[in-house]
Amino acid sequence: MAATPLAFAQDRRPHPFMLMNLGPEAVVGVELSPAGEQRYGPSLIGRIELPAGSALHLTPPARFDCIADLRVRFADGRVEEHAREDLCQAQRVLRVPSAPR
Repeated sequence: MAATPLAFAQDRRPHPFMLMNLGPEAVVGVELSPAGEQRYGPSLIGRIELPAGSALHLTPPARFDCIADLRVRFADGRVEEHAREDLCQAQRVLRVPSAPR
C-alpha cells in the first residue's frame, strides 16, 4: 500500500532526539537554525544546564525542516556546531563534544 501525501508529510517532521554530554563541561545552550542560514533561535534547553555525563531528550520546534544546523554552547565558552543534522531521523542520539577529526 502506497503512503498518502499526508502520511509522508507526517513522517517528515522533526523528531525528539537525545543529547548526551560526554565532555567535561556543562552544556548551557542548544540552538537550531535552518540549514545554512545561521539564524539560530532560542536554546532548546531553556535556562537549565546539562551537566557532564548527563543526557536530555530535546524536541525541535515543529516548524523546522528535517535538515537543520545545530549549535551547542558549553559553560566554558566553547561552541560546537553541527551542520545539516537530520532532525527527522527517528531515535537519534547526538553525542557532544564530538570526537576530534
